[in-house]
Amino acid sequence: MGKTSAVKTFLNHYRYRFLYFDLSPYIGLRAVSLRSLVPAEIGFNEFSISSEAQLGLAVVSFRLKRLEVTSEVFQSNLVTLLQELSKRFRRFVLVFDEAQVLPFIKGINYRGLLQLIHNNYHNISVVLTGSMPGLLERVVSPANASMPGFARYIEEIEVPKWSREEAVEFLKQGLRERGIAYIEEELEAAYEELSGVPGFITYYGLLRTRGHNHEEALAKASEYATTLWERDLKAFIQIYNSPLYIHTLAALAETITGASWSEIMKELEMRTGKPVSKSTLHRIINNLLRAAMIQKKFNKYIITDRPMKRAVKKLAKTL
Repeated sequence: MGKTSAVKTFLNHYRYRFLYFDLSPYIGLRAVSLRSLVPAEIGFNEFSISSEAQLGLAVVSFRLKRLEVTSEVFQSNLVTLLQELSKRFRRFVLVFDEAQVLPFIKGINYRGLLQLIHNNYHNISVVLTGSMPGLLERVVSPANASMPGFARYIEEIEVPKWSREEAVEFLKQGLRERGIAYIEEELEAAYEELSGVPGFITYYGLLRTRGHNHEEALAKASEYATTLWERDLKAFIQIYNSPLYIHTLAALAETITGASWSEIMKELEMRTGKPVSKSTLHRIINNLLRAAMIQKKFNKYIITDRPMKRAVKKLAKTL
């Protein structure tokens, strides 16, 4: 089960009313149309709200083809809709999947929207999902709580990687339930190749239940994981706008045990032919750590995800 399905399953299980916005198609773009904020799923009965709020929902969903929806019209109708939802439902949830896209949407003051909800609608919760925690932090700017539009109550939930035992047991249980034969060594190989990432391992299991053998499922899951990492890497590089990040990752992708601070510094200077300041490298390392792209182990920095290493190597060839 992927992240998107997991969020929807959770909301439906607890019978929360919700609006779900899927921004994943726009990852990596630096200019995104307001139409990207069309709700991908409406998790409540539209006819249970007032006619004015229904009109607001129609505008926000861009259903009224004859109406020119400017940013002012969109935001005004969204506020009208939120007012109604807050009054109508005891608890309501707004979900923005891949929320790191929000800063690139033209015509929407997303920080103002978050602040408006935080200040006025205490029964409306906002869920921001994304594959890179560091980029999500930049969306709400928790490091700069003095700036306007900062929502001060943020609860961060990180889905950790599975251990070998957890991943293998998960796959065993799912395959047994479907009556599918398996070899435990194959499941362990899937864990290793997909680096314990729950979403990728789940995708491998899903492919097995659809009739693919181990080799086919693992190849497809590995390709899927590499493609998603490529997408995230491109988005990350666009956010920080410096080739030094991919140079750093490319250097680490070539190592097995990782590299120390000084080794990374030497590698960057060799690759770019220019000196790199300590403050620059400090910023690069910290941002990569916050984005969960690298880890620090025994005073060395390392990429632990095999699919990510492949994605880094592919992107590095384009430099």
